[in-house]
Amino acid sequence: MSWFTILANYLLSGFIPNEFSSNQRKKLKRDCLDYYWDELYLFQICTDGVIRRCVPEEEQVEILEAWHSSPYGGHHGGARTTTKVLSCGFYWPNLYKDASDLVKHYDECQRAGGISKKNEMPLTTILEIDIFDVRGIDFMEPFMSSCGNTYILVVVDYVSKWVEAMALPNKKLEV
Repeated sequence: MSWFTILANYLLSGFIPNEFSSNQRKKLKRDCLDYYWDELYLFQICTDGVIRRCVPEEEQVEILEAWHSSPYGGHHGGARTTTKVLSCGFYWPNLYKDASDLVKHYDECQRAGGISKKNEMPLTTILEIDIFDVRGIDFMEPFMSSCGNTYILVVVDYVSKWVEAMALPNKKLEV
């Protein structure tokens, strides 16, 4: 008998299979404290406090494939597929193992794989620079004379975007 049938039979009628040992009987009674039967469905109160519907074996593969390989599934790994199934309110004891096995045996996922170290882009460090570490100087010439000045010297700090401009009468700067 499946786990689902055993739990449902115990919750509905108190029936425990004859082949169970005394330890298995105690474990079944203890485990059933987290489960309850409502109409046609078996529910479990999970450790995170969420009540999830227990899924019989016949529906498990269909649910896993729906969340893994549907157009909106994304072909994620076993852990991510399990998280999606749990977030939809479904549960069964071998969910983690079943999701992992599905991904391992899904041909399309095995062919895709991740990016290998060979194909990764190298990481580059971010340079830390201070204000006025990177400057640009430009000399603009000749303009119409204004107050005797026909040239402009422009200095730009590329970090802070600070601009200084100076009008000059000739190309020679004397300090």
